[in-house]
Amino acid sequence: MTISMLLLFLSPSIVCAQSLWPTAKQWEQLRWRMESDADVRKTMAMQRRSADDALDIAAQPIATITTGGRLQGDPLKKLTETSMKDMAKIQSLAVSYKVTGDARYAAKAGEFLDTWAKVNQPTGQPIDETGLEPAIFGYRLVRAVLPATTRGHVDNWMRSIARAEIESRDITKGTAINNWHSHRLKTVGLIGYALEDAKLIAYAKEGFRVQINDNLRAGGESIDFLERDALSYHVYDLRPLVTLALAFAEDGDDLYHWRAANGASLARSVAWMLPYASSEKKHAEFVGSRVAFDRARAKNHENGHEIGALYDPNNALPLLDLAAAYDPVCAALARKLVPDNTRLRQVFSSL
Repeated sequence: MTISMLLLFLSPSIVCAQSLWPTAKQWEQLRWRMESDADVRKTMAMQRRSADDALDIAAQPIATITTGGRLQGDPLKKLTETSMKDMAKIQSLAVSYKVTGDARYAAKAGEFLDTWAKVNQPTGQPIDETGLEPAIFGYRLVRAVLPATTRGHVDNWMRSIARAEIESRDITKGTAINNWHSHRLKTVGLIGYALEDAKLIAYAKEGFRVQINDNLRAGGESIDFLERDALSYHVYDLRPLVTLALAFAEDGDDLYHWRAANGASLARSVAWMLPYASSEKKHAEFVGSRVAFDRARAKNHENGHEIGALYDPNNALPLLDLAAAYDPVCAALARKLVPDNTRLRQVFSSL
């Protein structure tokens, strides 16, 4: 059965999505599944090894995160990429704490976060600061058990990131409604949940609805796809929006299936790209791109940015892992692409 046929048989109401952060009951379920499911056991063992390694090293914060608009090989981008490896460490420490209850993991996650809070200066550049997501996710898991001084430092840092993101939006530029704004909304929204800041959550929810109308089309295409002629940019635009939808689900909101005035919805835009992720359809990437940076990256021979290269379905895996919480078609396709499902988000989406 093709992806197109599966979509006809499945209705949105069949699957009830969990939220971005597992509930206490889901953490309990995860511990039980570690005993009976080899993939889950392997996934959590990988998280534990990463956390154990992090216990013996120091954080490597960078004052200014610099990746957006820079080519591979750029010295500043290389420095950032090295420092940003801390984000996965923070998340693995926090997740290992939730699974094991070992206070050493929470304390070390707090130490990493505190060090970053004292060094990093927010810029409000969404493509740079979207990479902080694993740390924001992890902070919410350990925040309640950290010392008040650490919480104060990290809270202030994250609030300053959210403030810089909000203030950086220039409504006269295309970046006000393209993938930049999708990533901006995600960062602000996740910080809102981590800090229990109702104003930041409200900003993200209101912005999300407007962004669905501004950024997505009723047929499923995103303006990023239309501008870049690249499915990889369509996926890059949708990932932060699905992440946000999962966060909003915690409040009982189903914004994944919510339909804007123009007929667009996140669910429809994910469904639109599934035939490409399943290889039923092919697409030559970036051929009609109107963005000079795409040509520069192609000239720099960057993997995944060659003009005319066929879209690689594996590029969609991070999006499929997120959308799997809503749609069994996405879960099945992710398993088909990579049968050994040991990605953390895939495990969370299956709880």
